[in-house]
Amino acid sequence: MMKRNHLSHRSVLSLTGKERLTFLQGLITNDVLSLKNGEICWAALLNAQGRIQSLFFVFGTPDALFLDLPDDHAETVMKQLKRFRLRADVTIELTSLTVLSGSCKDPQPSHALCCARDPRHPHLGWRALADHSSESDDKGEGDAVFQRRRLALGIPEMADLGAPGQTLALEANLDALNGVSWEKGCYLGQEVTARMHYRAHAKRRLLPVILPDDASFSCGDDIFSHDQHIGTLRSTCGPYGLAMVHRDAWNNNNLHIKERTIQLVWPEWLPTTLRPEKG
Repeated sequence: MMKRNHLSHRSVLSLTGKERLTFLQGLITNDVLSLKNGEICWAALLNAQGRIQSLFFVFGTPDALFLDLPDDHAETVMKQLKRFRLRADVTIELTSLTVLSGSCKDPQPSHALCCARDPRHPHLGWRALADHSSESDDKGEGDAVFQRRRLALGIPEMADLGAPGQTLALEANLDALNGVSWEKGCYLGQEVTARMHYRAHAKRRLLPVILPDDASFSCGDDIFSHDQHIGTLRSTCGPYGLAMVHRDAWNNNNLHIKERTIQLVWPEWLPTTLRPEKG
């Protein structure tokens, strides 16, 4: 019996009805019309200015779409979707489903309603939805295990973005982590997202950093290069962190927080062509 793969900070919304696919297709960054049964995609709901309101996974099943999203976003996202529904044949509900996660080596749960590989990176393992969970007594261990795994890879989630409406899709690397479809039709915030993509110019991005083992940092700590403020620490887990770093510092080896040196890591999944040449 697995004990450490229950993600207690997640909720699941269901979308049912004949028009569920076309309804969601017109709102989010990824292509749900091409989502086959049993598959999963990662996507964002943006505002009209192209800034992220919520990040979530979409599971495709024969009778419904399921949104795996942060607990504290579930009610807000449900209200937002209902506001856009108008007369569409779509029913949106909060479910009691549990979100599970496992590494590539963990066996997938046999009792899962649906299970698929995390689409952002192959080393993140799988995600699953289940009606009930024997992992619910893991006291948060599943959350901590997954947090360490994703931060070691430099993979962002909504918790790294601050308040909703602050971060652009490309600043959160959705373009490099299969979070945006460039072939689909219009969606909320598409114009800003497409313009940034085709100009290949994001002024800042969430990037992984390695932190000193003996230092204590907090989310929101400022990052400096010499005396110039160039970013902010967004998440930490052990020696791993994610920071929002300005483009001018992407090749900088002299970064520090509270006078302690940190190491900026350019992740293997982020194309080096996006990195400015050293001056």
